[in-house]
Amino acid sequence: MKKVRLFPEKYGHLPLFWSLYFLFPLYNLLTWGGWEGVAGIALLVLFYFFFRDIYWAPSRAFMNGIFMTIIVGIFLYFYHESFLYLAIYTAYATPFIQKRRSFFVYYVLSIMLFVELYWIHQSGHMVVEIAPISAACIMIVVIPLIMQYEIKWSQTKEKLDQANERIEELVKQQERERIGRDLHDTVGQTLSMITLKSDIALRMLSTNPAQSESEIKDIHQISRTVLNQIREIVTDLKQLSMEEEIVLSEKLLREASITPVVERSGSVEGLNPLYENILAFSLRECVTNVIRHSQATRCHITIEDHKKEIRLKVQDNGIGIQKPKGNGLFGMEERLRMISGRVSIENAANQGGSVHVFVPKVQRSKEKDAWDEEETG
Repeated sequence: MKKVRLFPEKYGHLPLFWSLYFLFPLYNLLTWGGWEGVAGIALLVLFYFFFRDIYWAPSRAFMNGIFMTIIVGIFLYFYHESFLYLAIYTAYATPFIQKRRSFFVYYVLSIMLFVELYWIHQSGHMVVEIAPISAACIMIVVIPLIMQYEIKWSQTKEKLDQANERIEELVKQQERERIGRDLHDTVGQTLSMITLKSDIALRMLSTNPAQSESEIKDIHQISRTVLNQIREIVTDLKQLSMEEEIVLSEKLLREASITPVVERSGSVEGLNPLYENILAFSLRECVTNVIRHSQATRCHITIEDHKKEIRLKVQDNGIGIQKPKGNGLFGMEERLRMISGRVSIENAANQGGSVHVFVPKVQRSKEKDAWDEEETG
């Protein structure tokens, strides 16, 4: 047997809780007696029907809310000012009204209830006491505005989360394309060279054994190169931690007889994992460039936590960056461009070169953190 529900299950028990407050106006109407009491109860039942229909058919929220406001106006004119509290139910219908113009019309109509009360009092039709209904007046004015703000904030947050997810998907796609290019441009060419040298060694095996042996040695060396290239590509795929990368950079610089100096203001803790990964990769690439090409004896690494971005600066006292950007710096620039980051390279006279990296400060999603904790738990 199908279970009968007053309200959709997704809204929980809150609408049922609010339904209990209908007992107060119902009791009030029962004390009236006669046809006025019966008519009032019929109007209250109709009011509850419109209130319930808002949850089942949100597309009808605007019209249902107008009907509810009209019923409240009838109660105010023919019964008592305390029925103004029913307008709180109409205020809670505002989250279901999506169009701005409809919300404005609905809000103005709610305010007109105050105008009606003022007219009732001034015309002498009924003496209206403000003190008992002051709380209802405040809630009718404030609740719709608060709810509209919460809705806009929720929608903005949802759009931001969707945009971040889209960025991550685009970055993953770009990474796959980059890996494909790396495999084609480096590993593919090297394997072609192995194939060529294998053919040469095979043809000279009987006629020129010494040359064939030399070619086989070259093949052996090239195969090692391929292995290193594959390892570098795989290393790039791993999730990088900025803290671990700083420690590793200091170690590599010392091993290369370069004195590392690290200065940090603030922390990158809480940074979006994707952004932290690209920032750590940028530090690795800068340090690798210093070790290979700078001929420096000192490397200064500065990480600054600003309001809107994380700034990384890697400066050395070597010969500067003399050649056009290689594959490493070009790849770093590509990654940064994917997340709206940027890089600038400077050479100071007799003072070495410096690379400035700017990464937008996008925080880690709290929902994702909670999910990660649940997974690790």
